Amino acid sequence: MSNYMYVSESRVAFHPGYYVQEILDYSGLTQEDFAKKMDTTPKNLCLLLKGEQRISLDMAMKLSRYTGTSIDHWLSLQQAYDKEVEKMKSRKEII
Repeated sequence: MSNYMYVSESRVAFHPGYYVQEILDYSGLTQEDFAKKMDTTPKNLCLLLKGEQRISLDMAMKLSRYTGTSIDHWLSLQQAYDKEVEKMKSRKEII
């Protein structure tokens, strides 16, 4: 099961791995081939795609190079996800 979504009441937060999965799907590559192109291990990629691993600075740099986006883009996606999940969790505790 994928952990790339955090759902609380009517809100949903998407882990950055969700967006990496979309890129992988669009590329037509296997996870193993995509991991090689990204210069990472298939296991690391799998954990990211499942939402079980955060985007590190190193991974953000690799994704940036592969997609032509900025490093900050990927780090911002992770930060936004983390913030939203924390807001949802704290709201749940308050209610």
